[in-house]
Amino acid sequence: MTLSAYREVILSSKSDDEAAILAIFRDVFARETNPSISLLNIYKELPICNNATIFDFRGKNVEFKATPLQVAAIANSTETIVQAPFFNMSVIGRLVYLDLPHQLVCLGNFSYAEVLIDKRNTVRVKLRIPLNINLHADDKTVPGVVRDISLGGCSLTTLLGSNLETAEDLSLHIKIMHEGKVVEIDVPAKMVRIGPGPPHECALTFQHTSESERILSVFIYQRQLEIIRELREKS
Repeated sequence: MTLSAYREVILSSKSDDEAAILAIFRDVFARETNPSISLLNIYKELPICNNATIFDFRGKNVEFKATPLQVAAIANSTETIVQAPFFNMSVIGRLVYLDLPHQLVCLGNFSYAEVLIDKRNTVRVKLRIPLNINLHADDKTVPGVVRDISLGGCSLTTLLGSNLETAEDLSLHIKIMHEGKVVEIDVPAKMVRIGPGPPHECALTFQHTSESERILSVFIYQRQLEIIRELREKS
């Protein structure tokens, strides 16, 4: 799980919050046959979310029956986000152990969390190979590297962030694979944030043309399939 995917929230104290979370798990397990629970992980910026069930308790730890894909995602990040209607907010569970033959994950050290990934409007994916791009800023051309992207925008690293601060007209010139061949597209963009540097970490939102939106949609969807396939191979 990336650090930006959630923010830990302490309502009372770490120990009191954990005790309250465990009490709710035990109460729900005793009263409901199959309570609605989902586990959420972020793998290469892609949300992996599947249903799970409470299997058993081991002291302060809880065993969950999960899907093979989710087990692989949890093994990769060593934690997961538990979301259920009987909690008033999300819960972080840290991995204690895996029982792969039975697809069980044992979680412990619970705490509450605000899930920041929920605030994204579009799905972001981490690129297998970072994209070298040119950012046209008014009359300047600024080289940069894109490591993750969504249909709504991207993060970009550049050594020349000072050239972008006052630019009014921005567009990214990107070369990507589309339908088996390399295509070049210009994506109009707006700067959201420029970090200190160099190198400067920048965040941009896209203001698509119909062509750039169509091509990037296919590109991002194909990358989602690659990420899911890679994770399945680990399960």
